[in-house]
Amino acid sequence: MWKKIKSEKPHTRAYPGKASGVDFAAPSLIKEMLPGDKTQGEKVTDYAVEVGGTITPARYFRSFFAEIMSGNTWAGMLDSLIDGKYGSGDVDLAIHVQPSSNDKELDAIGRRIAGLLSDLADEKDVRKIDAMRDEIADLKERQKRIRLNVERSFRVAIQVIASAPEYKSLVQLCRSLVQRFAGKSIFLRAADGRQLEALQAILPTAPAVRIQKERFFSLESSNVADLFPFGGGSLSHRSGVVIGKDRFGRPVWLDNWHPDLSNYHMCIIGRSGAGKTFTIMLIIHRSALYGRKVGVIDWKGEYGDFLAAIGCPYLELHERSKHRINPYDVEITELSDGTRYVDLEEAANSVQAVVFKMIRVYDAAALTGEVKVFIGNAIREQYRELGITEDPESLYEFGGAPEDGRFAVGRRRKKMPELVGLQKRMATAESEAVRKAAEMLKPFTRAGNMPSYAIFDGQSNVELGSAPVFGFAINRLDPEIMRPIGLFIATHWMMERWAKRNPQAQKLLVIEECQNIFNDEDVGAVWAEAAYREGRSTNTGVCAVTQGLEVFTRSHAGMAAIKNSPIKLIGIQEPLDIDAVQGKLALTEGEAHFLIHQARKGDMVVKVDDQSVIVRIDASPFEHMLFTSDPNDPRYAERKKYIRDRMQGAD
Repeated sequence: MWKKIKSEKPHTRAYPGKASGVDFAAPSLIKEMLPGDKTQGEKVTDYAVEVGGTITPARYFRSFFAEIMSGNTWAGMLDSLIDGKYGSGDVDLAIHVQPSSNDKELDAIGRRIAGLLSDLADEKDVRKIDAMRDEIADLKERQKRIRLNVERSFRVAIQVIASAPEYKSLVQLCRSLVQRFAGKSIFLRAADGRQLEALQAILPTAPAVRIQKERFFSLESSNVADLFPFGGGSLSHRSGVVIGKDRFGRPVWLDNWHPDLSNYHMCIIGRSGAGKTFTIMLIIHRSALYGRKVGVIDWKGEYGDFLAAIGCPYLELHERSKHRINPYDVEITELSDGTRYVDLEEAANSVQAVVFKMIRVYDAAALTGEVKVFIGNAIREQYRELGITEDPESLYEFGGAPEDGRFAVGRRRKKMPELVGLQKRMATAESEAVRKAAEMLKPFTRAGNMPSYAIFDGQSNVELGSAPVFGFAINRLDPEIMRPIGLFIATHWMMERWAKRNPQAQKLLVIEECQNIFNDEDVGAVWAEAAYREGRSTNTGVCAVTQGLEVFTRSHAGMAAIKNSPIKLIGIQEPLDIDAVQGKLALTEGEAHFLIHQARKGDMVVKVDDQSVIVRIDASPFEHMLFTSDPNDPRYAERKKYIRDRMQGAD
């Protein structure tokens, strides 16, 4: 019995002429076209395949195989192929993956290294020599990962199939694809001469077709993961701390001290509510358990509960606090070769920057060239008068006068110069301009009548001991004048008295709302140069935490943070911010789209040099209670009770 088949109307499809399953199962025509043929009144210029359709007379297909020339892969690198808008055209992606024997892959890598070493001996071109050395280093790292089973090796072919209902449209689409991906160092090579075979290779109904051997190249397992659409890649780190899970539910490790990294610095970026503070608290907590030291500069006063809950020092800097730090403090610098010295020039330049900022608060015009020279010389004279030189032994003195009825014995640290001493020198100077500047500095010293401004004039009384984590809170300082000053002084003090003290210990310095120091014209450049330059020699990583990506582009200090931070964690962002710095952070289109449209609180794009992964920050219930800053979260009230009970138990 014959039955009438209900036809599918063209307007129900995504667009007229879109290929359906029957076009492949039972095409009316299959023809491999050669240059010079004619179709639809057009002269064929490229190899293609014409397939007869059910809705349109024909559809034209052209296959490419991708070559990745950038030397690395990244999460979502092929997402735009699938997610792109091509009008009546269409693009399909096929990833052919074949397991590869580790022994064969190691042999191939070994032969390649041997060939490069042989060529290197005869090469005279400096540029080629550098390129060969870089490739040899990369191959040796890859060889190590495969040998230790950190990664598995695969043979991979990436096939891209473009199609359109008109040949002219197909040509335009193909040209657009080739140009677009060439800009990402992904080159699409047409399967010319074998277009029909290439099309058959992706059809489940066609006989098995072996893709040519030359279309395959070797990739490691983490690279293969980067290729799959909307999946996300992973990191090669297997040390450090676990920060969360990737999109496949696998744990993601992060290690600032991974041997592949050039230094230990990192940036954490995300708009308000993105989960920045929660993320860095998780890293701090787990790093401390891992044996690393962590210091925090707390701009908004968010770390008090956390540090109290884990029993670590939280030092508040304000008028009524008992804690004081002196910007003149210096520590011994120890180089990798064992050389030890006191970097007085850096210390003097830092004090000078603070004093310039204090004077500029009231009258920027008072900082004439004459005044600046006087201040620079006077600061250095203060150190010299106390006998403090570049010799580490000059920081100490022996014995001393009775103190509290006891005699001081042995070696003790000398007292440092103070701001009030500098102000008195300026006040008695012959130059009227210097005396005028002294009046501008006076409110920030004990000679003035503003105690809340004079908290950095005096000797330091802070001793950190062996605390695994500690924090300086500057949130109760005057936000317009004293908080920016306090941010710089506290950061400089930590670099001098904490980071340099024990270069063997791995240390992480966390600076919240760091844009306030990046954009400070008086102290930003001074801080960035010292912190990022000396980080490696003192075994210290700077973790700069801020809201917007664009703040890094406003100053040299911000750009220094970006360029010198191999690790970047990026949370929810605004479209304007993404557009401003997408290239500077090497964000892929898929990562940028994720951060704007898909990311939720606690989602982070983690970039480590050329590696990238999307992570869901994953804390235990106890950690969640410690870190949450949402007053509406039941865990927030639970933490308050936990701290009260802990304090009562201590009493």
